[in-house]
Amino acid sequence: MKLKSGLFFITILLSLSLFAQMDEISLNGSWEIIFDDKNEGVEKKWFFDKNFDIHPAIRKIEVPSCWEEYEKNYEGVVFYRKKFFIPGEWKGKLIHINFDAVNYVAELWLNSKVIDYHEGGFTPFSFRIDKSVKFGAENVLTMRVVGPIILSDKHIDNMGRQETPQWRGGITGGIWQPVCITATDTVRINDVFIETDIRRKAAAFTIDFESNAINTSQADASLTITSPDGKIVAKKEGQLTLSPGSNLFKWKLDIQEAQNWSLKNPYLYRAKLEVNHKRKVSDAWEHKFGLREFTVRDNKFYLNDNPIYLKATFSEGLYPIKIAYPDSREMAIKEITLAKEAGFNMIRPWRKPPPKMWLDLCDSIGILTVGSMVVECMDRPVSTPYLAKRVESEVRESIMRDRNRTCVVQWELFNEANRPVLQQMMHTMSVLAQELDPGRLILDESGGTKGANLYLPYQDNPMRFNDIHSYPGGQVNQEQYDRLLIIGKTLKEREASGLGHLNVPGRNVQPKLMSFLSELGYASWPNLVENNQSFQEKGNPIVPAAVTYNNLEQQVREAFKITGFNSAFPDLEKYCIEEQRIHGIANKRMMEATRANPVVSGYCVHALTDGDWILGASILDLWRNPKPFVYEMTKEANQPQIISIRVLPRNMYAEKGGRIEITGMNELEETQAILTLNLVSEKGDIISSQSFEKNYKNGVTKLFNEKLDTRNLEGSYTLKVEVKEPGGKLISRNEQTFDVFTEKQLAVPKTKIAVLAERDRITSFLDDNGIFYIPFTKDIDTSVPVLVGSGKKGDKNFQKKIDEVKAFVERGGYAVFLEISGPQLTWGAPNPQPKPVDAHDDWRRNVPRVLQDMDIDKLPFKANMYATNGNYISRNHIVTDNDVFNGLPVNMLMSGVYENVCAEKSICRPAEGKYIAGVITYDQNKNMDIMQRHYNGIGDVLWAADVLQVDKGKGKMLFSTLKIIGNLGKDPVADKILYNMIELGKN
Repeated sequence: MKLKSGLFFITILLSLSLFAQMDEISLNGSWEIIFDDKNEGVEKKWFFDKNFDIHPAIRKIEVPSCWEEYEKNYEGVVFYRKKFFIPGEWKGKLIHINFDAVNYVAELWLNSKVIDYHEGGFTPFSFRIDKSVKFGAENVLTMRVVGPIILSDKHIDNMGRQETPQWRGGITGGIWQPVCITATDTVRINDVFIETDIRRKAAAFTIDFESNAINTSQADASLTITSPDGKIVAKKEGQLTLSPGSNLFKWKLDIQEAQNWSLKNPYLYRAKLEVNHKRKVSDAWEHKFGLREFTVRDNKFYLNDNPIYLKATFSEGLYPIKIAYPDSREMAIKEITLAKEAGFNMIRPWRKPPPKMWLDLCDSIGILTVGSMVVECMDRPVSTPYLAKRVESEVRESIMRDRNRTCVVQWELFNEANRPVLQQMMHTMSVLAQELDPGRLILDESGGTKGANLYLPYQDNPMRFNDIHSYPGGQVNQEQYDRLLIIGKTLKEREASGLGHLNVPGRNVQPKLMSFLSELGYASWPNLVENNQSFQEKGNPIVPAAVTYNNLEQQVREAFKITGFNSAFPDLEKYCIEEQRIHGIANKRMMEATRANPVVSGYCVHALTDGDWILGASILDLWRNPKPFVYEMTKEANQPQIISIRVLPRNMYAEKGGRIEITGMNELEETQAILTLNLVSEKGDIISSQSFEKNYKNGVTKLFNEKLDTRNLEGSYTLKVEVKEPGGKLISRNEQTFDVFTEKQLAVPKTKIAVLAERDRITSFLDDNGIFYIPFTKDIDTSVPVLVGSGKKGDKNFQKKIDEVKAFVERGGYAVFLEISGPQLTWGAPNPQPKPVDAHDDWRRNVPRVLQDMDIDKLPFKANMYATNGNYISRNHIVTDNDVFNGLPVNMLMSGVYENVCAEKSICRPAEGKYIAGVITYDQNKNMDIMQRHYNGIGDVLWAADVLQVDKGKGKMLFSTLKIIGNLGKDPVADKILYNMIELGKN
């Protein structure tokens, strides 16, 4: 059967990973390069061999490689040269040079003759060169490559700063993937598209034979499919009548004793196609593929007719030495294997088509992947009149490259696309993707700024879909857990469960729709000391990651000295490990909450590996070493049978008690199970124990829900739960810690205090607990501690009272400020200009700023504030040994007992004062300048205070951003800290 279609006309879209021609010469290895910083090479004709020869700055470079491995942070133009021999017996053949990827514009000359050009840095292309080849002699290939302009202000060949589709992990400049030359005869295999049918146990091959004969000609073709052991399981032969140019044929082959490709059995067949012309092999092609189907039914993902809960992880794709390409095959195997061993069944590569070697490994190891392309990430690339065409080219070429990949089960076209020029492309690009590859899931946008559409295989109409990005932060407390539980529920359902006041995670999330959390996770620093030692021993000191990690360690060490937090953490390595413990707890908790919601069909944990300015979100460090706590806890939450324990509230008043809820999540068959609950004291003594039998159903099951009597408890406890089969085999185990506070621990201060606050939360709490207080007046005795809350916004009288409190302190008083506010600098400084009605795409709510030490006089209501709840950046809160935390754990990072009072905003770089609690973190990117957000990595390290003690005159002020006021009477830790603060004033 001969088909005519417009889908196969672009020869540069050849799936080069599929070639297996009779004749091939690799051009990988040593090349020559000139860095054309002044962009003068064209004018001076460096593409002529004689002119290239006399240049004084010719250097050697290995291909493939990113040129920034050789020239630090170089942006602009280079000229490459390679000399090679073409055998004389190739004369009369069709010769092509094939590039897997060159970033960004590649212009080619061979033997000083113009060949062609290609635009696009991450997809393969091929040029025919036989008319310019010298057979049986040396040939000289010269290339001019214009790399991406990212951080410099250059404008070259109609390309300006951040105007081209790029991966943010590196410049990825030049010939960064393999190159080869191939020879064929008159008839070429231009493209092969494989579609599999698991029900018919068959594979359909759409083949594009390209005839270079002048007239219609005859050819013979044979297609053979073999099993992994080499057995022929299907074969087809045919005679072809070929017109000049492209000729499409569709062959269907039934496969004997077929086996499906699956995660447990990544069974790959080998297809080999040969075309004979004039009684000799003209061209040959081969490729490995598997029989598999991935789709959606009844709001669940299905792999080969079996429901699958998607457990994906997000791969930034950055490597410590080679940047965009795995440092070695072994490193690629390691990261994929570790992902699978951690319980993940999918990897989501981040906005860059992975190298074909990496996808080969995913096919053979058995893990699903998302087809990703360098299109749109958080306002990039910059909008220009050329953007739409460049985006379409990336979509087309990326799909054409990888549409035969068994591991690639979904195309993700856009991510958080918030500009009209791209939003209006979503539908047309989805249609294009369907035309090119109708058998895969197609997601128009991850993060769903307008709500996501998911196209199912071979279906024209999409289904609405909740694709959610959520970063709960480091404290996955009751509220954050509950927010994950309400995804997909109606407002009435949320209100009925007492959760109507909570915001649903994500954008444009609709009830009753299939939901997937495509970004979920927290972060922690890698072991900076160990990682930097690896960079010193085997790294490249000029690549961005090496520079970033070295700078980070130096700045962090200085920040610990400035804040005095080195008293709590004198050892940086131990601090990094403690961060990783908090990261592991947070990941595990949010994954459990997500799985406890039966509406949610899966999640993608951010991230498997780190990248550029995403430093710390990973469960593996950049060298692909697992972060022990993070990796193991994430692995625990990924197991097919798990339980989630909720002890509510986390911190209890002994006289009030609480509740224990245990939920089981089971992806396997229903089974009977024995649950054993042990309540264990801090010393390890078992306080109580009980066992009972339960039906452990497939799906989500409530296994236990009972009140907890704590009247005879005091201190910290751990509830340990095991689930076993009746025969004793362990199914799952988990544990949850909680604290019980007695009236004795929460003894109210026996001192008179003064209060300044317009709102009544503080005074209501004091009244309820019998604490005597008086309104603050400026003449109050300095022995009376003062509590300051918040007033009405813009109330000049309240501000006057604040000044009076400061004067009171100066003459020897003590004041605690429990509400701190001011401009938020987290994402930049507030834009002083209001948004124009006709605002362009480049208008931003926040503008770049340089963080500096803050004048203490700005406190409490004009302070420089920084959001410190964390997301894909770790923002962990250090608690020092201070009387503010008397009776509570100290010299640690806030978690567990502190999860409700932990600050979500902190005082950024106060110029004076003693840091009692606070944060050391870093800007997401340099000065929060979007034009600096790229391969250069994170911004500067910063420090911020949660509790700051400031001496003023003869007295002291305590400024706190801890969430105390809202938790008074609800969380005994808030009560305890407030009492401690009052006692400090008394003393």
